[in-house]
Amino acid sequence: MRIIGGTRNKRLQLGASAAMFAAMIFGGLLVQISHGQTAPVQFDVVSVKMHSPDNQGGRMQLLPNGVQLSNLPLKDLIVQAYGLVLTDQVEGLPNWVNSERFDIEAKVAGADVAAFKKLTLDQVRSMGRLILTDRFKFASHEEKKILPLYSLVVAKGGSKLQRSTMSTEDPNARTGVIGVGHSSNSNGTFMTELTARGAAMDALASTLSRQGLGRVVLDNTGLTDRYDFKLSWAGVSMAADANPTDTSGPSLFTAVSEQLGLKLESQKGPVSVLVVDHIEEPSSN
Repeated sequence: MRIIGGTRNKRLQLGASAAMFAAMIFGGLLVQISHGQTAPVQFDVVSVKMHSPDNQGGRMQLLPNGVQLSNLPLKDLIVQAYGLVLTDQVEGLPNWVNSERFDIEAKVAGADVAAFKKLTLDQVRSMGRLILTDRFKFASHEEKKILPLYSLVVAKGGSKLQRSTMSTEDPNARTGVIGVGHSSNSNGTFMTELTARGAAMDALASTLSRQGLGRVVLDNTGLTDRYDFKLSWAGVSMAADANPTDTSGPSLFTAVSEQLGLKLESQKGPVSVLVVDHIEEPSSN
């Protein structure tokens, strides 16, 4: 792996590793820290730069020949590199990790593009930890804690999900897409709208984990297809003088049940926590 502007030019081989970029982009969930598939290719060029404060836009994109991440908090990179969901699952980070943001671009060699396109998401993710290790001197260990979580299961009446009609030629067919937007209705109720195309259930569980529940959501639906669906629920009212409990739309729990035929069940279970042993600011490009 060649480091643009860095001090090293050695090629780093990808050994047994775990989970990375696609979860951040498309939302995969692993409650246990992943030690999944390894990738048969490696990044040939990696650039890590401090993000310019003049550019407030952010983007995370899976490219045909690599990945491109813009305006990325390093803590988010760590969370996704290790297949976690919540930033609370990472302990022991210095303060600068929460304030500094980075632009990261990683590409495979031209001869490896065809092989890269065939990688599974776990294999693509497995290519990320070496960036943390090589550029940030990152080292950590895993601990398990019994914490409250939500289990996503099929409701008693059965799933209402429809199999995806996304074409295999669609540029997002590899991963699926889940988008989350917000609006307010005529009553001033804050509404959240989730739209999914070609989405797997682990991606839905990961997305739900990030909707203010304060817990990891684990996919236990047993549903293995990809699906197209919409989900809409009410949050607290945006009106300053409104009663937050007086909404004109369903709660997230009700919406998941009524609109998708699924259910969020409260449980306790082992959740992986990543304890950071060492991390350094990267050398400038």
